[in-house]
Amino acid sequence: MLHNSHRNIVQLYYKKIKDNINVFVEEVYTPYNINYRLNNELQNYKNGKHSLYGVILPKPIEGIVKLDTIQVNKETINYMEDILFVVKSDIEDYRDGLLSPIETEERELLNKINQAYENVLLANASITNYLKSIRKLKETQQEMLSIVGLSGADETVINSLVSISEKVNEAVKAGKKINLESDNALEEIEKVTNKIKKLTTKN
Repeated sequence: MLHNSHRNIVQLYYKKIKDNINVFVEEVYTPYNINYRLNNELQNYKNGKHSLYGVILPKPIEGIVKLDTIQVNKETINYMEDILFVVKSDIEDYRDGLLSPIETEERELLNKINQAYENVLLANASITNYLKSIRKLKETQQEMLSIVGLSGADETVINSLVSISEKVNEAVKAGKKINLESDNALEEIEKVTNKIKKLTTKN
C-alpha cells in the first residue's frame, strides 16, 4: 500500500510537469513552427523559388494561365504532405527534447523506489505487521522509509516535484503570452525552452 502510494504521488507530479510541457509544445511552439514554415514558403514564392504558394498559384505563361486542375491538385497535395511531414518531425523532435530528461528522471526515481521496497521485503518479512495499525500509518511510513534509506525522502522528493511543477507551469504561462508573429518570437521561445530544460534536467 505504501509502495503504491509513494509511486502514485511521484507519478502524479511528473504527469503534471509533462502535461505542462505538452501544452507549451502544442499551444506555443507548434503554431510558431507552422507560421514560420508558411512565411518561409511565401518568401520563396516572392523570390521565384519553388514553394507551396507557387504550386497553388502558378504564374501565367504569356499572359494566359494554363492549368491542368488534376495535376495542380496532386502536386499541391504532395507538396503540402512534404511540408507537414517536416513540421511534424520537427515538433516531435522538439517535444522529445523537452520530455526525455524528465521521463528519464521519473523512471530512475520509480526504479529506486521499487528497489528500496524490494530490499525491505527481502530483508524483513515482518514489515507487513507494521501496516496493520491504521493509527500508526504515518509513523510506520517514516519507519519504512528510514529502513530503506529514504527517510525524509518522500517529503523532500514531493516538495521538489511540486516546486519544479509550479516553475514549469509559470514558464509555460509566460510562453503562451509570446507574440508568435513577432521578430523576436524564436528568441522568446528559446528562453522558455531553456528554462524548462534547466528545471527538468539533472545537473
